[in-house]
Amino acid sequence: MPNLAPALVFFLSLLLTALPARASRVVAGTGNPGQDVPNVQAAVDQGGQIILRGTFNFGPDGRVRISRDTRIQGEADATGDPLTRIIGGFWTFHSPLPVKGAPPAGKGPLVVIRSIRFEGAKGTPLHFPHVGGFDLRGCTVARVTPQELAVRWSGGDSLRFLAGVVVGNRLDSPGRPIKDAATGTIRIEDNRFLMETDQPQRTAGFGVVASGTTGADMAIRGNTIHRASRDGIEVLDNALGAKGQGAIAIDANRIVTADSGIEYPHKYGPNGIVAGWYNDTSGGADFSRNNRITLTGNRVEARGEGSSGLLLYANDIVAACNDILMGGGTEARGIIQTGSRGFFANNRVRGQARYAVYCHPFEALSATANTFAWTELGDFTGTTSQVFLGGTANVLVGTPPLVIDRGQGNRVVAVPACTLPEIDPEGETWEYVGE
Repeated sequence: MPNLAPALVFFLSLLLTALPARASRVVAGTGNPGQDVPNVQAAVDQGGQIILRGTFNFGPDGRVRISRDTRIQGEADATGDPLTRIIGGFWTFHSPLPVKGAPPAGKGPLVVIRSIRFEGAKGTPLHFPHVGGFDLRGCTVARVTPQELAVRWSGGDSLRFLAGVVVGNRLDSPGRPIKDAATGTIRIEDNRFLMETDQPQRTAGFGVVASGTTGADMAIRGNTIHRASRDGIEVLDNALGAKGQGAIAIDANRIVTADSGIEYPHKYGPNGIVAGWYNDTSGGADFSRNNRITLTGNRVEARGEGSSGLLLYANDIVAACNDILMGGGTEARGIIQTGSRGFFANNRVRGQARYAVYCHPFEALSATANTFAWTELGDFTGTTSQVFLGGTANVLVGTPPLVIDRGQGNRVVAVPACTLPEIDPEGETWEYVGE
């Protein structure tokens, strides 16, 4: 029997999106937390479509809990910028697990959020550990206030955390994904995340976090992310479903990192896009668990001393047509690949860094049999070299770069990029001429 779950989720998403106007509930902001939070909560408790108008104030700790299929729609101007504003809140919109830290008995709600500007939330305005599908579009997140997390690191016994949106178990169960908690179709598209903070070296700051999902069909596309002090986009430890379902596409995002950032969980950062498996790197090498990742058409400006444009911890990654501008960091690297069988084509690395491409094993990931084809390095200066190869049987295709090869069986194939000439299959040149 064919797997109907993805089709069912898609159908339910369309159904939720197409709720008729007469079924909508309109909630107007008052600017009073004592009214705005309960008014929105009462509407959300009924599920369905809710239209928010005006400016809402959630105070320092206001929170709306979502447990039913819900579409929350703000208003936008002619250019698409949101007119609806929500000020404050601590995890302003939140879909909690039925039992914190435990796998849920059933799927979470389908949640759609459109055209809202979130300002001054604590931690993150958008925290979704338990969803059966999630769609965030046309929103802006700005001036997030960090929350304190009890995490021991070199700088103390706690660190500051902030993010534009968190889907999955990054906060509820750090380091241990909760199976089937966040599933289904996840879309985070065409949003703006303005993540600047006053203490970047003590703050784990992120634009988009999607961590610990199960069987998710995920697209993170067309977002603008500024000044995150750790990772602009972090997509880690996401597993395939029981029937092998799942895919992750990270496309056409525009990311500028902070100039400096927190050195946790390691000293390399702030980074543009981090993807794969980190807490359990064996997942990135396990074909039955590793949710396949593609990265295309992203533009990353990596400004830190130890920044990377793409930092990758998984096998079978495809990365094409990404544009990475390095800001001169002495430990910075454009593309870091630790997994195997990756295919990298037509990427461009500009600016200055220690390396443009750095391929090296890490824990369970062996950096084997990757292909790096036609990487454009004409405007790149490597302070140590252009490419470092530390794995096995990796291939560089294109104009030979400056390479440090500390691996085995790696090779450079000097084949230029090509375009096929125009041909006319019906022309005489295709006809057989007998003797």
